[in-house]
Amino acid sequence: IDSKGDHVDIDFPLFRLPEMYLIYAEAVLRGGTGGSMATALEYVNIIRQRAYNNTSGNITQAQLTLDFIIDERARELYWEAFRRTDLIRFNRFTSSSYLWPWKGGVPNGRGVETYHRLFPLPSSDVTANPNLVQNPGY
Repeated sequence: IDSKGDHVDIDFPLFRLPEMYLIYAEAVLRGGTGGSMATALEYVNIIRQRAYNNTSGNITQAQLTLDFIIDERARELYWEAFRRTDLIRFNRFTSSSYLWPWKGGVPNGRGVETYHRLFPLPSSDVTANPNLVQNPGY
């Protein structure tokens, strides 16, 4: 708490409109009801028109895939702390289907154990509360 009043004391999540557009497109691609592929494509192209400052980056409906969405989320939401949860949701965080340098502690990357999808509970919390059980693998 900032008793001097120099900073806001309330933490709240911030959602940007491009994030909502990408969530909508992903939901439609995953078979969500109530949405349309045409609207999903329109939303994605609105994001890209802003980024390119013209329509040269627009995509077609055939290009709008889940692979495209995870890549677009990486571009649009860079440094906004979404990547880990996106990789987990797309089943790429621990698997060997998506590698990056030093994933798993090796230069070319490798798949890692699935328990890494969860963080370990702090040992101080597990010690203080006998009802807590440490997440598997830790």
